[in-house]
Amino acid sequence: MPGLQREIISVHRISQFIALFVVLVAPLPFGSVDLIWVWIWTALLVVSLMTADLSRLCRADLLVLGSTVVILLFTCALAIFQVWPGIDFAIANPAWDMARNVAGLTLPDRLSVTASVPWVAFGPCLLFALVLARAYLIATDEEAARSLLKATAYAGFAYAVYGIATQLLAPGMLLWRTKEYYLSFATGTFVNRNTAAAFWGCCAVLFLGMLLALSSDTWFAERPRRIRHSIADHPIVLCSGLLACLTAVGMTGSRAGVLLTLLCLAFLANLHLMQYRDQLRRYWFVAGAVTVAAIMVFFVIGGMASSRVGMFGVGDPRRLEVYRTSLEMLRGHELFGWGLGNFEAAFPSFRAADLGSQGIWDKAHSTPLEMLVSAGIPLTILVCGLAVLFFGRMILGSLTRRRDNYMPATGAAVFLLGALHSCIDFSVQVTGFAVLFAAVVGCGLAQSISSKKRRSGVGQFNIS
Repeated sequence: MPGLQREIISVHRISQFIALFVVLVAPLPFGSVDLIWVWIWTALLVVSLMTADLSRLCRADLLVLGSTVVILLFTCALAIFQVWPGIDFAIANPAWDMARNVAGLTLPDRLSVTASVPWVAFGPCLLFALVLARAYLIATDEEAARSLLKATAYAGFAYAVYGIATQLLAPGMLLWRTKEYYLSFATGTFVNRNTAAAFWGCCAVLFLGMLLALSSDTWFAERPRRIRHSIADHPIVLCSGLLACLTAVGMTGSRAGVLLTLLCLAFLANLHLMQYRDQLRRYWFVAGAVTVAAIMVFFVIGGMASSRVGMFGVGDPRRLEVYRTSLEMLRGHELFGWGLGNFEAAFPSFRAADLGSQGIWDKAHSTPLEMLVSAGIPLTILVCGLAVLFFGRMILGSLTRRRDNYMPATGAAVFLLGALHSCIDFSVQVTGFAVLFAAVVGCGLAQSISSKKRRSGVGQFNIS
């Protein structure tokens, strides 16, 4: 029996290593935008989930894991329905009838404007759900959750250092390829600077979360020290990581990236410190210091972003026109949409003349809006409703936990940054960012349940 137990422990450690490898490496190959990386990471996570440790699960975990599975099944069913041949002509996409009349081809009616894209587009949805679930299972153990957040933060630090160094020394290179876009801005291993800004902003949030947890003993003497800290937890090291990530965000020149990063850093600081709100003098002093620091950081590192705000303003007229056109595309397709991943195929016939001939709009630059166009209103409402539920659960967990409340608070701040940025761009549709986003949110959700409840076995159920 002892030998068998050691083997099981070894399998669980290997399983966690596989999951951690995916989270840390996914941003490397150009943000994993190529479909081949989606399937590689999916295969690895399936293996990791099959060998995951389920011993710490309790009934409260079913809300997250169960609802995630339900939404995933709805999405899969919708993708199959959208590409199913021979659909009723009344609800079929008119593109198929046009193809038969113009090209003289014998083609069955489908709900989707393409025959296979919805099924292919389901792959990133599956990967996102797998990462969220695997990170959640890992984070049911508080030490493993702490290690996951720390490893993700320092991976982001490494990517930030690389992005800064590359922009200073070889601005025309993107890894081993020649950089074609955003030559004046840092993008790291990502193609798009806005996605890079959201990625480094999330990593900055992770560093601030660890700094807040470490500094609580100094600011609030009532909080006992429980953890033996390593060199990676030293305040100077954590501040260096935070500064590097913030510098990288500033060097992207992304207006939304800089503003949302500072907003979410302030949100995290105040959410973490809310548990000390009874100590009003210290709380308001620290809250004020955080606000002043955020303003100073904006003027120090947000030079390029603030200059672009002055030149172009906060909004983008062309993007607003795409949003308006996307809402027009929804008419007549409210229930089932145009097909998952079909925005690029459907948009050209609706493209307004005001957009001119420049620019390739293969995405709506708003993930919720593109979800409406491609999947319809019902599924979008379900997904957004679940997202709000998850966000609320992490906020509640950060306010009710007596210890380690920085983990659900960090998850909530990263969620807020990614969700807000994806409302005006497509960062969460880039696999390299989506993997980090799902992992941190999964960790925050798992740690919203107190460790005391898990240890006491309250609500625990038998997996076997």
